[in-house]
Amino acid sequence: MDSQRPLTWEDIVQLPEKEMPELIDGRPYLRAAPRLRHSFIHGELLLALRQGDPKLAAGWWIVVEPDVRLTKHRIVRPDLAGWRKDRMPALTDDWPIDLRPDWICEIASPSTSHYDRGLKAKVYREAGIPWYWLADPQQRMLEVLELRGDAWVYHGAHSDGDVLALPPFDQAVLDLATLFGPVPKGWPGV
Repeated sequence: MDSQRPLTWEDIVQLPEKEMPELIDGRPYLRAAPRLRHSFIHGELLLALRQGDPKLAAGWWIVVEPDVRLTKHRIVRPDLAGWRKDRMPALTDDWPIDLRPDWICEIASPSTSHYDRGLKAKVYREAGIPWYWLADPQQRMLEVLELRGDAWVYHGAHSDGDVLALPPFDQAVLDLATLFGPVPKGWPGV
């Protein structure tokens, strides 16, 4: 690949699948394989959202790690993404998906926290993604941001002990202690 020009989807699909990066402004960003706690939160969040609100399954598609093309040179793979079914009536096998999600959740790891909070938040804002959740297993915190105009509005940070419904899924009650799993021995305060 020509390292001087911005990369596109056509460039990265030529790579082995395990090496497929996200593209931000045509620049590749490789992500490390998720740790066990990260994968656990994927499953728990998906399960909690689907079981917590029967209307959610009727009104949303929520998927794990889809490739989403926001622009020719911006292709992301969020940890979780959701589309309202009134915007995407049926699941598609398109790869990548060219319809921007209505909700994205990133699960931070020590190597991606800065990227998820900085560059990815900027890219998601510029793409017009209405809702952005950041789950941080190390801090055991879930943050909710809503796009209003061209700025993120912070809905708050929620942590262990919180049992609540968060927008845009106002009927799905999440128990954050369950979401983050047992506190490992050796963590502060344990």
